[in-house]
Amino acid sequence: MALIFYHRTTIAEAREIMRRGFQDQKWGFDVEGLVSDRRLKVVGVWLTDRVPEEEDAPPGDAVLEVAVDPAPETLQVFEIPGVLGGAKLWVIPANLLNPVATARILSVDPRTSWWFERGEMGEMGPEGE
Repeated sequence: MALIFYHRTTIAEAREIMRRGFQDQKWGFDVEGLVSDRRLKVVGVWLTDRVPEEEDAPPGDAVLEVAVDPAPETLQVFEIPGVLGGAKLWVIPANLLNPVATARILSVDPRTSWWFERGEMGEMGPEGE
């Protein structure tokens, strides 16, 4: 059974992900209960278990739905608790995620993109362009 995650990004980056897969990015988090006064620094792909609100995620007007099947047994080690109030957050290395993930563009802010129509990448925009 596939696990479903969500990833917010820019429209251009969403297109690249659909073509080439996810790429690792560097992240820094202020985590509740972190023992040191330093930020937690990780490298990987930011994924949540709920569609991320704009203020709770990296900037971007596109939301990807990411199905992971089979889910790696070690998935829990990539969870970062205490960052998002109403959702769970994982940062998973791209080399572990890409072989088991299938992504599709779930939504794009229509105020910033005329070409988007809900569905899979590769489909034409509303005017068939």
